[in-house]
Amino acid sequence: MVRAAFPSRAAPAFALFLALLGVGAFGCACPQTATSPSSPTSPTTTTTTTTPARAGVPPRLPLETGIVVLKTESGEQRFRVEVAAKDHERQRGLMYREHLDDDEGMLFLFERMQPLSFWMKNTWIPLDMFFIDEDFVVVGIVENAEPLTTSSRRVAKPSRYVLELAGGAAQKLGLKAGDTARFEGVPLELIQKASP
Repeated sequence: MVRAAFPSRAAPAFALFLALLGVGAFGCACPQTATSPSSPTSPTTTTTTTTPARAGVPPRLPLETGIVVLKTESGEQRFRVEVAAKDHERQRGLMYREHLDDDEGMLFLFERMQPLSFWMKNTWIPLDMFFIDEDFVVVGIVENAEPLTTSSRRVAKPSRYVLELAGGAAQKLGLKAGDTARFEGVPLELIQKASP
């Protein structure tokens, strides 16, 4: 008979420690919460599906999707976006992504106009950030935010929405402050102006 090298009261605690250690080493397959239902007035709204995570990388959140159209001097530019409207969705953002197509992005929705600030912690690709006010005007752009940094990225004016695109999009497409945005297929209740 083999005898444990630690008292029997410590065995459950040690087993719990080993179980937690195992989860940390292989990543957590945490359950995902359901997204808000699509608006009946926007039948084109869909929800992204979770994708299997690499070891140590959380799976993508299932998010509402839509289209952001930026109206520029040279015409309209359309982007397929995932919509981050809840705190945990905004906190995750585009972390752990290895690639973003030129016509893809993420739209961050906030409840009111405010000074907004973003960082690139655990974000593996450079991004352009378009800060948009409640009248859907681009009030400022941060271009080519450096990946894997915690420097604060912001613009001088308050905003309510932020569109993140692949780094270099602003320069490549001639996007600038003063351009206007339109959201298509995004649930109306998520983009309503805040009550005065």
